[in-house]
Amino acid sequence: MQAERTLPELTMDLASQAGDLLRNELRLARAEAVESAKHMVGGVARAALGVVLAGSAVTLALFALAYALGETMPMWAAALIGAVIAGVLSYVLIKSGLKAASVDNVSLPRTAEQVSRDLRAIKEKITS
Repeated sequence: MQAERTLPELTMDLASQAGDLLRNELRLARAEAVESAKHMVGGVARAALGVVLAGSAVTLALFALAYALGETMPMWAAALIGAVIAGVLSYVLIKSGLKAASVDNVSLPRTAEQVSRDLRAIKEKITS
């Protein structure tokens, strides 16, 4: 029955199947993009938590450190040492959160794999 189909019928069938294929690939890409966005939200939340901790809890620890160091050196030097330590900790937390929220972490591996399979199937259909 396949051999009896005309070229216009085959062309219409190909166009219909290509449209269905494209719609399915777009649905898969959308689902993966939503999943990646959810992952990014977690990274932003960690970065925000890092900022909050750097601004509050670390401040109290710095006062304690400055007072302890103030016993053996000038108070300004003790406060400066505490500020440097807090700066390094804040940088590490914020950098970690921003890395997790990076756009580079957004990928669509299942979509890419499915498109690759679809292209192979199309090539096989065309050559046979």
